[in-house]
Amino acid sequence: MNNGGTDVADAIIPALRDCFHGAGDEESFLDPGPYGLLDVMRKLSASEASKPVAGASIATHALHVAFSLDAYREWISGVRDVVHDWEKSWEKSQVTEKEWRELTAGIEEQYDRLRQAIKTHVPQDALSLSGAASVIAHTAYHLGMIQLKADALAEDAK
Repeated sequence: MNNGGTDVADAIIPALRDCFHGAGDEESFLDPGPYGLLDVMRKLSASEASKPVAGASIATHALHVAFSLDAYREWISGVRDVVHDWEKSWEKSQVTEKEWRELTAGIEEQYDRLRQAIKTHVPQDALSLSGAASVIAHTAYHLGMIQLKADALAEDAK
């Protein structure tokens, strides 16, 4: 699945990277800087992440993202017969400091595995490309929600 000699997987990896690690100076949908999901999560305490803000807490969104990364990685890797309980991924709303640090570290590891799955499977499978585009859109949405909630928390703290 090549596009004018440019590998499609290599073309979409920067958008995935931006979702998790923030944007560099080029090829981004984010402002340059430390505005990726992991950057935002590292700035928050578990107590802040566990506070409900306009509905679900930041922790709830982050736990849902963690759940979704495994589901999307499976799909991208060709495992498409698994039924996931997406509703269950919204059940927990509070985390301890240890759980929050482990969740953040776990999402970083999941990002690395997801990136590798995209590099391996997208060049050979259009459905994997669809999954890669979907995980970027899904993660970007939740990054936006988490950032809005973090901004609201910061505003309330003033």
